[in-house]
Amino acid sequence: MNPALDLGLPLFCAHLVGDFIAQTDGMAAGKKKATILAMHAAIQAAIAYVLAGRWGLWPVPLWIFFTHGAVDFLKVRTARKGTAVFLADQAAHLAVIAALAIVYGADGSSHWAGLFGRIWPWTLLIACGAILCVRVSAILIGFWVQPYLDEIQRAGSPAVPVRGLTNGGRVIGQWERCLIFLLVLIGQPGAIGFLVAAKSIFRFGELTDRQNRMEAEYITIGTLMSFGIALAISAATVCLARRL
Repeated sequence: MNPALDLGLPLFCAHLVGDFIAQTDGMAAGKKKATILAMHAAIQAAIAYVLAGRWGLWPVPLWIFFTHGAVDFLKVRTARKGTAVFLADQAAHLAVIAALAIVYGADGSSHWAGLFGRIWPWTLLIACGAILCVRVSAILIGFWVQPYLDEIQRAGSPAVPVRGLTNGGRVIGQWERCLIFLLVLIGQPGAIGFLVAAKSIFRFGELTDRQNRMEAEYITIGTLMSFGIALAISAATVCLARRL
């Protein structure tokens, strides 16, 4: 494997784990506090050090700690949310990872690659694809459908109680993308049709009720976004895995 990729892939995986698995909602909301921000950056650096598996390469986790903290500090200071801010934040982190991979890629070799061989990069790639498909896409879809949800709330009556479970739609979306990822990974994309049919049956009442037309269209838009992004990430993961 290319030395830069040999280091860049575990660093990218560590970033995804640290930002979208290890980071809780409370931690993400509390990063205005220096202690929480430092703790998050330290977790990122620790995960990067472990997954990189280059025990003598201390500059890499140190760079991760300071740069990740600095980027997140600037993001918190802007106090803005949305797709553009999210993508800019992630692009800054990825630029640091790419720079570290190029500069330090040839310095030593991964302990884990030597121990597990080709299984190690495949595992990292599948983990990256799964996190992107299930967790990262949930954030993007949330941004994309928010204008439609705002329109529904503006059109509705304040006296009407909120229906459905708290975050129920988000959890359903994560599970459906997880299933799509697994089906594509094992070479059974045709089975996704049964997933579409099952969801259509469960949502049949909402989709056919004229009084809920706005909600039905909102559900349809969100579902198409969820399925589309899941299929794209799953296919890209399989394609890249074949090239490793």
